[in-house]
Amino acid sequence: MYPTNPNSKVMDTYPHPASIQIAIADDYPVLLAGMRQSLACDDIVVVAESTQMDDLLGQVALKKPEIVLLGCETQPDGLPQQLHSLAERYADVKTIVFTANASLDFHEVALRNGARGLLLKHCAPSLIAKTVRRVSRGDLCFDRALTDRMLSTLVRRKPAEIPPEVAKISSLTGRESQVVRRVCEGMRNKEIASQLYISDATVAHHLTSIYRKLGLTDRTELLLYAHHNGISLPRASSF
Repeated sequence: MYPTNPNSKVMDTYPHPASIQIAIADDYPVLLAGMRQSLACDDIVVVAESTQMDDLLGQVALKKPEIVLLGCETQPDGLPQQLHSLAERYADVKTIVFTANASLDFHEVALRNGARGLLLKHCAPSLIAKTVRRVSRGDLCFDRALTDRMLSTLVRRKPAEIPPEVAKISSLTGRESQVVRRVCEGMRNKEIASQLYISDATVAHHLTSIYRKLGLTDRTELLLYAHHNGISLPRASSF
């Protein structure tokens, strides 16, 4: 079945319940075809594809994929808004950015705005499916140089008088530790609130307290801090 809009396609497939369902997007149809071919695996099913961001959002609503492989780059400065739109509308969808931009600054923007992974367009085709599987398992998949740089920044920023990390981690309440675990599993505030039977505002309050106690500023730093100190998921995989 094909929609009337020529810029998008809903795949007429019936994925196995255990398969990873993915939507792919890129400005160029030839790159879409390459992405689709690289993802032709028994455990991965492409359920939708698009060449425009607006169409992609509609396809995600219709097909409800687990993962989006996002390669739209005609407006590179729009990446934060693209990621924000996906996260706001579809909190349970994990996004992998597929880009030709090798800048670590660009990669950091992707990570800080909610991407769970990043692939360079000149990567080996086999790496695409491998990254999709890792992100599906809950990993962060970014270049090692980026994770090393961000962790180094965290270390340099902390004054010597701050207590050892073990003391800061032990200062978290039981509820705060539950929130940390769920953040590291990729849950958004609404999902955490639903699981813990508390309000969104209470989740936000807990996060503010967690950031203060651990000396962090945002959700991304919490993910990296948790990985670096071995207190929870995710595992930060690298290329």
